[in-house]
Amino acid sequence: MRTATRDAVALRRYLQRHAETGLPEHVFSTPHWQQVLVIPAYRESSALLERLAQLPEGDGRTLVILVLNRPDSDTDPLANAGLRDALAHSIPQQGRLPQERLPQGRLPQAMRDTVPVHCLNPHTDLYLYDMEMLRGPTPGAQGVGLARKTGCDIALQWMAAGGISGQWLCSTDADATLPTAYFAQLESAAPGAVAAVFPFRHMPGDDAACTHATALYELRLHHYVLGLEYANSPYAFHTLGSSLAIRANAYAHVHGFPKRAGAEDFYLLNKLAKLGAVARLQGDCIELQSRHSSRVPFGTGPAVAAIMAAEHANDAALFYHPQCFEALAALLASLPALAAEPERAIAGLLRDHGLHALLARHAEAALDTLGIAAALAHCRRQSSTAAQFQRHFHQWFDGFRTLKFIHALRDAGWPSCSLREREGLAPQLWPQPKTKPQSQRHNQLERQPEPRIQPLAAEGVHNIEQLLRTLHQHWGWQ
Repeated sequence: MRTATRDAVALRRYLQRHAETGLPEHVFSTPHWQQVLVIPAYRESSALLERLAQLPEGDGRTLVILVLNRPDSDTDPLANAGLRDALAHSIPQQGRLPQERLPQGRLPQAMRDTVPVHCLNPHTDLYLYDMEMLRGPTPGAQGVGLARKTGCDIALQWMAAGGISGQWLCSTDADATLPTAYFAQLESAAPGAVAAVFPFRHMPGDDAACTHATALYELRLHHYVLGLEYANSPYAFHTLGSSLAIRANAYAHVHGFPKRAGAEDFYLLNKLAKLGAVARLQGDCIELQSRHSSRVPFGTGPAVAAIMAAEHANDAALFYHPQCFEALAALLASLPALAAEPERAIAGLLRDHGLHALLARHAEAALDTLGIAAALAHCRRQSSTAAQFQRHFHQWFDGFRTLKFIHALRDAGWPSCSLREREGLAPQLWPQPKTKPQSQRHNQLERQPEPRIQPLAAEGVHNIEQLLRTLHQHWGWQ
């Protein structure tokens, strides 16, 4: 169990042993910022500064830590020149208000104690950490994960030094436009939440094919979370680094962002979810650009490129077979029996929860490969109650092993399918459009916890925009 003392020890040890070395350290006479937002930037134009100048106001001043980076796979030393030059030509503030128009769009500069910042607007400062110039190109295997970790480590150090009074490390991307209520939405997270994920949507771009492929990819992300919801998995949340906030003390407990070229957000949230609740925020969406991108080796950019390369984008096999989630639901529903009846075969328990024999056998084989026998033995040894057993099981069968389980079933004969193919398969996961007032719907959900998701009307399945709107409505996104 986490306590204030353990949190303090975790923070001190993290900063001493696990934070990146050589980061700027400062002594602060007063807290200058209430909120902090970390943004990695690579091959972004100076237009990014115009977007950042529109950042919403929070409760007090906001600090943006912009981490300029370049992977060693990109040998162009001018990859970040445009943005770097735009910031290099900023001018001292000298009493000028930040919102005034400056020559050639230059930003005013100021000092917060010994920290030089660029004044984006009256309530937002920008601190540039030029990782490329200070440390050289980033090793390809570490990529954006190192950039996010470096920015968050700076923020954590400055929190500990008294420069930042808030306790959330907010993470987003250079192509994101934050909603006006961004920081207010974060306040709705439960006090015990260790992280929060924001609503998001991809906005149409200039390239219609890219916009369509991005919408399909977003549907894929939503479909996976719907499947986890259906199965009552505790890992049913989106994992996007552009739409994420982490409680500072929890960040220290899990040793920060993993230094990976992709999926750093997934692996960080996977660790955080074992520590406490991940809040799924409602309200206005972060708006992400639909754009071509090769900044990371896998993730949104490469996935969208693969969809665009398909002969017919709508026929791309993007969605896990829904029977994979049926098997997951049967497994998680079997936990009480797995705790109480160690002699029972897993396949038999899965059949007891409605899984047909062939899928039950393959699910058992997948679990055997993952090492479930040893895991169950450990869970039984460490547990005296059913609740303890379930908690230990979910520590082992985490988001990563859940994904490996889904992949094993996919490879065993339940292949991924296209949006059209998905329509005729059970269980249906797409939610129905809500027809009742939101308050009435919430009351209904309180009376009937964790309902199974109902199918969308057949005529709406191919209407991607309608489906996205329905999904946003399902999660309380706007």
